[in-house]
Amino acid sequence: MFERPRRIACALALAAGTLAASRIAAAERPRQRAPEPAREAPAAHAPAPGGDGESAAEITVEAPRAARSASESVRGRRVLEAAPHETASDLLRVIPGTFVSQHSGAGKAHQIFFRGFDAVHGQDLEFVVGGVPVNDVSNVHGQGYADLHFVIPETVRELRALPGPLSAEQGDFAVAGTLRFELGVAEPGTHLALAAGSHGTRRVLGLHRPHGAPEQTFAAFEAWSTDGWGVGRAASRATATGQLEQPLGGELSARVLATAYAGRFSSPGVLRLADVEAGRIARGGSYDTDQGGRSTRSSLAVELTDDQGDSTFSLLPFVVQRTLLLRQNYTGYLVDPIRGDAVLQRHDATTFGARAAVRRGFELTSDHDTLALGFEVRDDSVDQGQERVSAVDDAVTDRQVDAQLHVLDAAGWAELTLHPLRRVLVRGGVRADALSFRSVDRLPGAGASATAQGLHVGSKLTVDVTLLPGWRALASYGEGFRSPQARSVADGERAPFTTVRHLELGTRWSEGRRWQAAAAAFVSTLSGDLVFDEALARNTPAPGTERVGGVVELVAEPTPRFVSAVGFTWVQATFREAGGRWVAGERVPFVPEAVTRADLAWTPHLGAIAGWSVDGRAGFGLSHVHHRPLPYRELGNDVLLADAEVGARAGALELEVSATQLLGREWFDGEFAYASNFQRGAAPSLVPARHVTVGAPRALLATLVVHL
Repeated sequence: MFERPRRIACALALAAGTLAASRIAAAERPRQRAPEPAREAPAAHAPAPGGDGESAAEITVEAPRAARSASESVRGRRVLEAAPHETASDLLRVIPGTFVSQHSGAGKAHQIFFRGFDAVHGQDLEFVVGGVPVNDVSNVHGQGYADLHFVIPETVRELRALPGPLSAEQGDFAVAGTLRFELGVAEPGTHLALAAGSHGTRRVLGLHRPHGAPEQTFAAFEAWSTDGWGVGRAASRATATGQLEQPLGGELSARVLATAYAGRFSSPGVLRLADVEAGRIARGGSYDTDQGGRSTRSSLAVELTDDQGDSTFSLLPFVVQRTLLLRQNYTGYLVDPIRGDAVLQRHDATTFGARAAVRRGFELTSDHDTLALGFEVRDDSVDQGQERVSAVDDAVTDRQVDAQLHVLDAAGWAELTLHPLRRVLVRGGVRADALSFRSVDRLPGAGASATAQGLHVGSKLTVDVTLLPGWRALASYGEGFRSPQARSVADGERAPFTTVRHLELGTRWSEGRRWQAAAAAFVSTLSGDLVFDEALARNTPAPGTERVGGVVELVAEPTPRFVSAVGFTWVQATFREAGGRWVAGERVPFVPEAVTRADLAWTPHLGAIAGWSVDGRAGFGLSHVHHRPLPYRELGNDVLLADAEVGARAGALELEVSATQLLGREWFDGEFAYASNFQRGAAPSLVPARHVTVGAPRALLATLVVHL
């Protein structure tokens, strides 16, 4: 099914490479050319009439970047700010087919569902913030663990989702796709916010963007804490972010991004559904309040860009320091009836890396053709452990993991874009990732270290046809991979990869930024998968899977004061083969069948008070999740969530009131089916039972903002 597009993509990228390079080298005259569809034109900033350019309001004109596939989704600041979002992970809900839940405390990485994938904490989604990768390699809690709490929601100016591994720039973990956060602060000046609300929630926010500077230059600070709405739900975090974009003369510019984050959180753990329904335990209760953890992240990145018009070169080195300490207990006293089954996980990692890319225009089939080349390197050093600890005195009862890991990923890619006909664009690419693994198991009697190496080569192909002005038809194919846990590879083996093949057909229509619509059908096949095992508190290997589905979306900005975005995704995810506890044709557990999302906002002008212009604001967001299959062929409950906010601004003062879970419905953000025993000393039953993590109730938050 996928062999023909694979051969075409490789042939297009490799066979044309030599000719393209020779044409580029032979080019002597400068040319003015239209921007390549995948590039985003730089923003132009101009002072409003009558101002001096330093204190006047700015007008930003930015050409939209053309989508690289039929179902690529882009959400700008107006949609992102339509409904209240407590964290950057909550922002993901505006992307069609995406739902996030927080089932283990307000500090652990969210569980993310994306277009037929249970990405758990990031295993199937590549996350990039300001050009810096987020996913943890070989995290002890789960491969690809992506904690987004270090991103302040108000600093996100754009969120772009590219489903499937359809671009040569997409690397490890881009199984279901890639989510990119671009950072910036909209309004110049200093902005201070104080917020207080339900369940002892408190927040302090500070933003600063120098007058006359682009929105990518800013500094931000956030301190947030909550007592929690039930037992074992207290949490706090502090985040600082700074970014500077500075021209260096000529066409050369630099961007520096620094982030620092630290958070602590408690977790109530799971509850047996039968106990909740019988009233034996409150919905906000907990069997074990000694759960939760601590997480930190700091990073530094410097990007240099040389934009010569028809050629662009960029280099971005980065360093990231990550820690995670997590204690949890999913099974109570099932394994150890006296001391309990609590697990303590530890992950400490340092990541060094760099990305570089060059894009050059040339004439092959037209004067709009481009060749892009790039390389990436990522070096991760990890120290991690996992222990079973006693519920009585916290003594270690079983040391399960004690390891040092080293993973190196060196990648190179090429992408060729041709315009063989006036209305036809053909983009082909190839990417090669060479990964080297080394693990040292420090458990007694574990033996010597293990080393392994592997190579993954994936091809990409997109055909983009303009049917009518504003109306395009696209067909895309791509191959991607997920790297294995470093501890899982055997000494000397060729490192195994989970490979994915993604095919997508669809159409897009737009009328500038006022109206945009898209519809696409897709199929993804995986050579192997990972499914969460509650007893082991981690993801475990599962047989290959297949996802078949479709997505539609509509984004409308008919006036400067109104915006709406609606998306619907339906996916059928099944096992392609049998293995272990899984049966061929069985539904993949935890993956929602249908996800619907709607966002809208209205910002009317209300008049004037004491010479101050008064503008109002009303926003609303709605998420619906339908049919969540569970293990043992059970089915989870649907989820319907509504969030809203209203506010007004008069001059330098702004007041806003937001409500999450507006409908006040009882719901479960996590549902599982497995055996457990939460009565110490009782004879355990091995019969699977339904377990839940209870979703948060309605909460209100009032925010006062001072704009200086």
